[in-house]
Amino acid sequence: MTPTLPAWTSPTFAEDIRRTTLREYDVDELLTMLRDMSNEHDVRFSCLYAILQALHRQDRDIDYGRLVDEYENEFGDNPYFHTFRATRLIGDRTSGANLARALRHSERAIKVLDDRAGVWHQYAAIAADLGEVEPARLTAAILERALVRVENAMSMSNRDNPNFHFTRARLLQLDGQVEEALSEVQIAIHRQRADLPGDERRLARFEGLRARLLVERQGHRLLYEIGQARRDLEGSRSDQVQLLGVLAAVIALITAAVTIATQLTVDEAIPLLIAATSSVTLAFSCLLWAGGIAKPARLIPGFVLGTLLMLGALHLTGQIDLTWWI
Repeated sequence: MTPTLPAWTSPTFAEDIRRTTLREYDVDELLTMLRDMSNEHDVRFSCLYAILQALHRQDRDIDYGRLVDEYENEFGDNPYFHTFRATRLIGDRTSGANLARALRHSERAIKVLDDRAGVWHQYAAIAADLGEVEPARLTAAILERALVRVENAMSMSNRDNPNFHFTRARLLQLDGQVEEALSEVQIAIHRQRADLPGDERRLARFEGLRARLLVERQGHRLLYEIGQARRDLEGSRSDQVQLLGVLAAVIALITAAVTIATQLTVDEAIPLLIAATSSVTLAFSCLLWAGGIAKPARLIPGFVLGTLLMLGALHLTGQIDLTWWI
């Protein structure tokens, strides 16, 4: 009896394979049906697709590649075979050149299967692999195209596919959008079930990305805080230089006042020293204010005393008359 399997011509073929076929048959049973030449050609192709999907979910790259090579002559004209060739080239995700070639096969698949969400998603996933392996190969145009295509896949899919969210999170991370990527991977983790072989492995990848994003976010915050501290330090240094300049001027004023006072009479020297004392008092009050004193009210006595001393000095020199009201 010929088994009934989803037809590859259906737009929901990939999802039907995942939802029904992989739950009804294990890989060995599907291999038996694939190698049974009495089964219809399309049925055997559906078996091949289901087996390859299972192998890919389990990261069995070598077995995947061997099976693609074995059946390329027989099924190579099927549009889905472009996706098989792309996945075979992905391999262990260590070769940027192979990933770039895989993108080209994925492009061909989209042209002939543009109503399949999984085909659109494959391009985005390969682009994410490329960006992680060789960032220089992931141009802004490819990244933008990949983001659009994974969003197309999400809108076309008849379910909220967690793997699509995961791929979008990877692309957003490559685009520097860490917070948005973290939100996407959280959705992927929440949506992902663990009822098929390879699901736990996939969930572990989701959790791994989430951990990397959390570390990256914390790193960005740390770099910002370091930069802010550096800016504050530079500002503090500048303030200190200015304050030291004012202090040097005050010392010079005191020295000059004392030197001049020694050459004057007592009546002339006293107003000068009072004026110098007033200037020093006001200057130090200003230094405390510029330095950011915790309680500004403490500056009031200094300003008041300095002002009174200056008025007294001016009165003694006859510049103003403070007794006019008597």
